[in-house]
Amino acid sequence: ERPGRAIPTLAAFSARRVLGLGRGARHKVLPAITLVIAFVPALVSVAFSVILEDLPIDDLISYGEYTFIIGSALALFTSLIAPEALCPDRRSGLLGLYLAGPLDRNRYLVSKGMAVFAVMLLITVGPLLFMLTAFVLAGHGPVAGDAPVLLLRIVASGTVTALLYASLSMAVSSFTTRRAAAAVATILLLFVPVSVVRSAIESTGAPNALDLLSFPFVVAELSYRIFGETSDDGAPVEALSTAVVAGGVAAAIVAGFLVCWLRYRRLEAFR
Repeated sequence: ERPGRAIPTLAAFSARRVLGLGRGARHKVLPAITLVIAFVPALVSVAFSVILEDLPIDDLISYGEYTFIIGSALALFTSLIAPEALCPDRRSGLLGLYLAGPLDRNRYLVSKGMAVFAVMLLITVGPLLFMLTAFVLAGHGPVAGDAPVLLLRIVASGTVTALLYASLSMAVSSFTTRRAAAAVATILLLFVPVSVVRSAIESTGAPNALDLLSFPFVVAELSYRIFGETSDDGAPVEALSTAVVAGGVAAAIVAGFLVCWLRYRRLEAFR
């Protein structure tokens, strides 16, 4: 198979694998549960808007705060996807077979990255698109002229969020062949720095920029700003400019993918 065709083929296969498609029922349970959790806030918000017709639009879940609300679902989903996409190939020796064919390491990682990113979009963009469509049909959506702009914001927010979670989880998964270890390490990477850096900021007066290591909250803050909204949680990251927040997210994305690439570049016994 030609390299150009091998990349999307492997990406599609990997995406189906992490979602449990074509596999036993037990492989579908956790992805399905996590997707349901991610869509529940949107379903509830839409249901309230339909049942309570006089409910003010400000009382519904906003697009900007959605990334923050489903943070736990995002973390759980992330801990499942990249480990399932990367770890089994190295553990079983399939990576060597892939690299003996039309794929080299770069093409292999591109295909895996495409798979992880595409599946992440289900949870970062899917619920927001559902909510937008449902609100429009229920008469609570934006006016016709504002809909394209809101759609672009949804895509931008979802894309950035998916890239961040995908890059961090792929970086972690490149260090081990055990899916469970990679999943736990991904969760720790997402949430342990939050406690550490915020304790440092509060107790020692460390700069607010240190909160850029609180990855889930930083990307949630950027999501607020993409939609022109403000959060009121009092987190240190809120004091930073939008340029700094966006730069921090971009740096984390690049660092995650770079670490993963460097790890695979150093693997021996493969082409």
